[in-house]
Amino acid sequence: MTTKPEAGKFPWQYLPRPGRVYGASTVTERGQISLPADARRELGIDAGDKLMVFGNKLNGTVILVKADVFEGFADFFMTKINKLGDSAQAFWDVFTAPTDTAEDDENEDESSPS
Repeated sequence: MTTKPEAGKFPWQYLPRPGRVYGASTVTERGQISLPADARRELGIDAGDKLMVFGNKLNGTVILVKADVFEGFADFFMTKINKLGDSAQAFWDVFTAPTDTAEDDENEDESSPS
C-alpha cells in the first residue's frame, strides 16, 4: 500500500521511470477489465484499491491512476495554487491601495503662490 505524500511536496516517486507494457486486457460485456498480475504486483495495486480513469476520446487513450497517488498530485498543485493566489492578492492590495491625497493637497497649498 502506498502512503500519501506530504501536502505541498511534489510526489516525484510516483512518476514513471521508465514505463512498461504489462500486457493486454479484454473488456467484458459488463465493462470490466483484469489488470495483469505483474502490473498489480509492481504497481502496488491491491483488491479494493480505487483507480482514477482518464481518457481522450480523440485518440482513444485510457489512463488509470491510483486514487491516492492522484490525490497526492492534487494536494501539491492546490497548495501551489493557493500560494500563488495569496501572492497575487498581496500584490493587488499594494497596487490598489489608496494614496494619502490629503497630505499631497496640503503640500500643494503650501507651495502654491498666493
